[in-house]
Amino acid sequence: MENLKAILKQNGIQVTQQRLDVLRVLKELNTHVTVDDVLAALKDRNINLTVATAYNILNTFEKKNVIMKINTAGEPVIYDVNTHDHIHVCDCETREVQDYDDRELMDLINGYFEKHPIKGVELKRVDVNIIGCIKH
Repeated sequence: MENLKAILKQNGIQVTQQRLDVLRVLKELNTHVTVDDVLAALKDRNINLTVATAYNILNTFEKKNVIMKINTAGEPVIYDVNTHDHIHVCDCETREVQDYDDRELMDLINGYFEKHPIKGVELKRVDVNIIGCIKH
């Protein structure tokens, strides 16, 4: 619990029981989640949270870089608890999202933008999303 509190404090997020509960669930699920996944996991622990409150907490976490949105996955929004540089592969049929870790490719992309900055833009993060039909 102290570790979760420290994560919130380090990211400038006020510590509340609801935020701690959501963060604990995110850390336990450790995957790509929707707000429904979070609410179901909380309900399994007899913790009730409104959809609006869950979205507000997830949006706060995303703004503070505790989690990230996978922007090209469509609706409902999918959040990723892994915020390190990596690529997402989104299945065009099932919307399943897989992480694809390729340090060399991410270094190449980030290096490109260091050499070719976008005028008037302070780059915060580069998201790479690949959309395709995953063969099962």
